[in-house]
Amino acid sequence: MDSYIVRGILIGGSLGVFAALLGFSDSIPRAFGVGMIGGFLAGITLERRRRK
Repeated sequence: MDSYIVRGILIGGSLGVFAALLGFSDSIPRAFGVGMIGGFLAGITLERRRRK
């Protein structure tokens, strides 16, 4: 795994937890999971842009 993907997963998970704490989600683990998925996709996108 490249560093962009790992960073995306960690940042996305953190943002998901913050969103849950602010009341945007009813469950912290669910918000963390959704944030990790979004972060993974963002990491893949950044990796593709870097390789071009």
